[in-house]
Amino acid sequence: MANKQAENRIDGNAADQSERDQDSSRPGTGFFEIRVKGHLNRDWFTWLENLEMRLLANGEMILSGKLEDQSALLGVLNKLNRLNLTILSVNEMNRKHPESKTNDPSSNDLI
Repeated sequence: MANKQAENRIDGNAADQSERDQDSSRPGTGFFEIRVKGHLNRDWFTWLENLEMRLLANGEMILSGKLEDQSALLGVLNKLNRLNLTILSVNEMNRKHPESKTNDPSSNDLI
């Protein structure tokens, strides 16, 4: 199962990941999880602020990562809207423990 999850994550190199995982003291910076209906391929990774993309078997996608401020969050949401993707939820997560972000069993259904 872990290998399947690793295959379905579309993210940058390890340096980018560790930068996203670091706790930032800058006000307004947050770790966000955005759930949308639909899938995108890795070509959209950079355009969507280098957010990690997890594709779920139920046809949904979870974007997660650090965004600098509310305007960056709005920018990502506007891009998703222009792509005609339905935004299902937006949550600010605990940056130190992003893996505990949801109790939704469908989040484990990675394809």
